[in-house]
Amino acid sequence: MILDAIRKDILDGLILPGAPLRQDDLASAHNVSKIPVREALLHLVAEGLVHLEPNRGFTVAALGAQDAEELLDMRAVLECHMLRLAIPHMSDEDIAIATRIVAEAEAAEELGRWTELNFAFHAAISAPAKRHRLAALIRQVSNPTDAYVRVLLTNANYRDQAEREHRAILSACAVRNVQAATALLDQHIRQTGVLLADVFAGKAAPRENPRGRPLSAADASKAQDER
Repeated sequence: MILDAIRKDILDGLILPGAPLRQDDLASAHNVSKIPVREALLHLVAEGLVHLEPNRGFTVAALGAQDAEELLDMRAVLECHMLRLAIPHMSDEDIAIATRIVAEAEAAEELGRWTELNFAFHAAISAPAKRHRLAALIRQVSNPTDAYVRVLLTNANYRDQAEREHRAILSACAVRNVQAATALLDQHIRQTGVLLADVFAGKAAPRENPRGRPLSAADASKAQDER
């Protein structure tokens, strides 16, 4: 529970990149000893969401533009490979599950809920591949960029575009068109990288996140400079 709570706060942008994660404060906030807190933080280090540095302790990882681009390139390669393996094994029920997730995401009003459903959709279309280690690796690669992607979600145009792309990917999966589905997924992920590059370059102007202050380009730049 401690691990999930800290991860959620980071991904929701409630703890900004570069911010210290003090074990005493976290233990007090969650009414536990420091032992589970330290174990949770070490797990987040392995996920790439947290850094551990000598004489500084734990801090929320701060990415640069090149880091984000590299991670999204890796994610595109891994997810497209996973989808390529999954489509030949997709059942009508798999398509129905993914369709329900897309519909629920389109109706979601809370940004955090939409983000959860976004990941659920990507997981659902790759699940028939039954490659659990690969799925875990994809999640590990995705986690460090999630907080930054949420900046894009404060823009309604990005969300609308992402939902249209999800529908297109799903349509290709429904007719078992491997080439079209993987091409659309590759474009979907890499376009996110292009838009994130604008965030790091200061070209994006996200609106207020109703669940908490969004990570702005200035926040990302400041956190990176402090590192």
